[in-house]
Formats: sequence, structure tokens, C-alpha cells
Amino acid sequence: MESKQIIEECPIQPVVDIISGKWTAYILWEIYNENNHYGGIIKALPGISTRTLSTRLKMLEQTRIVTRNVFNTNPPTVAYKLTKKGLDLAPILVSMKKWSETYK
Repeated sequence: MESKQIIEECPIQPVVDIISGKWTAYILWEIYNENNHYGGIIKALPGISTRTLSTRLKMLEQTRIVTRNVFNTNPPTVAYKLTKKGLDLAPILVSMKKWSETYK
């Protein structure tokens, strides 16, 4: 069996595909903890580029993990929120945090 096929058949592959992108788990963690504005996420994640953040947020929208809400302010305010699908992913992030605190 080819290794690519083995990976594709792995039952955890869909979640790995979502959270393994550079910065993606961090972004999800921020949104989960209600730091859901673009500017707040940028400030919370030193080193992330605006392009990377935008790309990751678009991917999370496309996979229906987050929703994007634009408010009619000047300048426009954008907030992100976990969808039900995203909230169902949250316990995985919490488990990762607990594991990290235990074994770091």
C-alpha cells in the first residue's frame, strides 16, 4: 500500500488537514477564546503576517469552521466566530492545551 493512500485513509486526516496549516491552530485558539477581531488576532500572534492571517481565515471560512461578520462601522469592523463545526473542533484544541501543560 502506498504511503499517500495510507495517510488519506487515516481517520484523523481531516482534522490534521485543518489544524496543521502554519498558524491555523493558534488562530482557532484565539477565536475560541473570543479574541475574534482581525486586529486582536494580529496583536496576539507576533510574527504572523497579515497575508498569512487572511489566507488562513479564508480557508477556515471555506471549510465552514468560522464565520465572518462585517459591521457597518468606519472603518469596517470584522469579527470571526466559530460555527457549530468549529465549536465541535474546540475540545481537540483544549485537549492539546492540557497535554501541553502536562508534558512541556
